[in-house]
Amino acid sequence: MGNRYDPTSTNHELVLLGQTPDDADDLGADREELFGGSNTQEARIDLGDGAGAEQPAAADTPSPSPAPTGRVVRKRRCTSDVWDDMDKIFAIEGGREQRQSVLRYNPDATVQMWEFSAEVSRIELCRLIARLDLPLCFGESDAFKDYIKTAHNPRHANVSRQTTTRDMDKYFKEKHAKILEKLKSASCVALTSDIWNGNAKEDYLSVVARFVNSDWQLEKRILAMRLIDVSHSGVNISECINAVVQEYALTDKVFSITLDNASANTKAMDTLSPLLSGYIGPLLMHQRCACHIINLMVKAALDVLNPYLDDFRTTISFLNSSTQRIAAHKSYCVAMNVRPRKFGLDMEVRWNSTYLMLKHLLPHKETFEVFIQTHHPNRDLLTRAHWYVAERILEFLERFYDSTVVMSGVYYPTSSLMLHHIIHMYRHMSMYENDNLLRPVVVEIKDKFLKYWSEITLLYSFAFILDPRAKLRGFHNVLHLLSNLTGKNFSEYSTSVRASMTDLFNKYDNKFGAVRTQRPPTSTPGDGRVIEERRRRLAPSMVEMLSLLKDWEAADARLQHTAEDISLEDAFEEMYLDDAT
Repeated sequence: MGNRYDPTSTNHELVLLGQTPDDADDLGADREELFGGSNTQEARIDLGDGAGAEQPAAADTPSPSPAPTGRVVRKRRCTSDVWDDMDKIFAIEGGREQRQSVLRYNPDATVQMWEFSAEVSRIELCRLIARLDLPLCFGESDAFKDYIKTAHNPRHANVSRQTTTRDMDKYFKEKHAKILEKLKSASCVALTSDIWNGNAKEDYLSVVARFVNSDWQLEKRILAMRLIDVSHSGVNISECINAVVQEYALTDKVFSITLDNASANTKAMDTLSPLLSGYIGPLLMHQRCACHIINLMVKAALDVLNPYLDDFRTTISFLNSSTQRIAAHKSYCVAMNVRPRKFGLDMEVRWNSTYLMLKHLLPHKETFEVFIQTHHPNRDLLTRAHWYVAERILEFLERFYDSTVVMSGVYYPTSSLMLHHIIHMYRHMSMYENDNLLRPVVVEIKDKFLKYWSEITLLYSFAFILDPRAKLRGFHNVLHLLSNLTGKNFSEYSTSVRASMTDLFNKYDNKFGAVRTQRPPTSTPGDGRVIEERRRRLAPSMVEMLSLLKDWEAADARLQHTAEDISLEDAFEEMYLDDAT
């Protein structure tokens, strides 16, 4: 039987869904009461869903009128007087009448329409994979299919790896075009480049841009993650960086390039400086990564301290190597009313992991020491002297860890803070010069410190002077403090800084005029040095695509926080053995 109901009624929807209308029992009586017994032929409306064939119309039925799609639709007589002055209008797209979409409530209590789109679903799947480092075959997994179909959308269709790859490429090109457009409005960019370790000597060179947008917000974008399967020579590094700069049309916008302290990077800058000096010249072009310098300083210290730290590494490995010992340690902690936890080992390539290892171990020294003395064959493996050494090392490393955290910021300028931290670190080292335990450590660190920071970078001085809290008077005070700490005369340096800054202002005046709407960005270190194992088996183009999309998605949400290595911090923090949060 065809659908005899008004298309705006609930019964119309029930019939389309194959259900019984709620007035089926008394429909005939109501029709006779309203229209009379002679009106036995109802109009049929073809909605394009095969509801039934057309039947001949009664004599008093209005003549059929053509639908917008060419179909013949017979209008049904309406009993309300309002239809004498109004016409019913229904949108028809693709030969089918459009019905109400699903309503969705917004967080602000407003309502909006939502309609499932397979294309949007596939794009959002690409975003999910990039943001969470999921495998490309995630969309075709049975677990994902069951979750989506059961909890969200029964009409969801699985997406194959091949389809996801094509969608990822399409989405990447769209985002890439938006980044190109955004960089057009930037007056200058500060670049950072670093080499990430890959698999089987397949290393990747990253190029990161930082710039100030039209709203005076500091932004960061990874522009490239290129496979560098040749020797890491200055020529090859410079060619790779220059290719990325040209791809994004930044040749005349480069303010500075920050690299680590490898000799190959110095040679690369000898090639790049003449090519990319179109903005304000080569004066500030080459910057050395401050966090990498701190890393070199602390690693030199740890080489001296390793004999003291090896016993802690041995005991932690002893505890973690047996599930029975872990269970026994948990029971002992519960009995002592201490929250039980495991302890993580540090990593050779990341000195801050040594700091975090000691930071999370020292608060549990009483229970840990007693347990090790009870279960380890060598009862004297950890003594009070060991804990004293650990406390002193932790105190000493804390200053360098805090400086690294601040100097790794993303959404605030860091160059203006460097002179503050240089003074703090030098004072900190001087405090431990007379410590019998740490004196050899201080000697090693000071050698590295003076090697890289005996000459203060002009960028640090300019940024410090431009800080409204400091200006030239504050700069002279800082140089006086440094002179007292290091014994070096900075009077000539002060004069040269003033002359160089005057020359820089003249260049800006000639290039831009008196008024500018943007300022030069601040360059900070790269974001990482290791390609994740799950990504190493992918093609280099896909590695770059996923790495850039992950960064760009985080940038849109302003979640590119590298002030701390969150994953490393969480790895040490989330090692409790109970269920408490």
